[in-house]
Amino acid sequence: MEYKANITNISRGSFHDGPGIRTVVYFGGCLLSCKWCHNPETLSFKSDVVYIKSKCIHCGRCVEICPQGHEIRGNDMYFNRVSCKKCGKCAELCPSGALTVTSKPYTPEKLFKEIKKDKFYFNQSCGGVTFSGGECLLQSDFLKEVLKYCREEKINTCIESAFFVPFENILKVINDIDFVFADLKIPDREKHKEYTGQYNDRIIENIRKTSEIHSNIIIRIPLIPGVNDSERDMADFARIINTFGCGVKGVELLKYNYLAESKYENLGKEYTKFSENTQSDGHLNSLVKALKESLIRDIAVFYK
Repeated sequence: MEYKANITNISRGSFHDGPGIRTVVYFGGCLLSCKWCHNPETLSFKSDVVYIKSKCIHCGRCVEICPQGHEIRGNDMYFNRVSCKKCGKCAELCPSGALTVTSKPYTPEKLFKEIKKDKFYFNQSCGGVTFSGGECLLQSDFLKEVLKYCREEKINTCIESAFFVPFENILKVINDIDFVFADLKIPDREKHKEYTGQYNDRIIENIRKTSEIHSNIIIRIPLIPGVNDSERDMADFARIINTFGCGVKGVELLKYNYLAESKYENLGKEYTKFSENTQSDGHLNSLVKALKESLIRDIAVFYK
């Protein structure tokens, strides 16, 4: 069987998604709908059309190929998303890059060819490839094939996952993954449902099970102002983390990302802004201290 997955981006030269220099592969598709998501282009399993108004030169080529979706009105181009079939033909013809698509289909072989291009940098920096999303574990059969190629070439592997997936998906690939970043978003299950669209029970149970069979897991907590960034929240997070196995080696607090508004505008989606600023170093240090004091094991807690 030939597996395919929609990939939204292949980002090279990352220093924040695992050891060394990383190439990060973003999968399309996620079962959560976090109100603060800073990669809205990765939420859908299908490709969507991005319209960057500032790049439009009003050439009219999109109107010619799709008059039901595009219309020139004076000095502006109107994009009718209701009528858009998301075929991407307008993006293929757009000379300025004002119209693009969020993702493109890849086979495991095609994706690995892109990953392998960076093997020299991996070898020089003890780096590798990180699979992210969206949710890479929702396409575990595809991922397993790519991981097999990585193993053959001795390329270090890492995943970034929200762990809201069937546990069997994790079991399919976990033995071929060197590092795991696992998201914990909100400790309270009702509040988790309110802000992400799903309860956190499955996430917690999956991380707990994985921490008993994998030895290199970092918990990541995306800090959202007024939602999960109080010292009380840290104590609640600690109560959950204390139930995890010894595979959890650290907890990373992620500063609030408030720079995604233009992504939502380009996709015709509504943006929820929780603050005009990220957390201060003083506030982050207090959260680190509160979390460490509530943990029963000596686990590294840090922020970047």
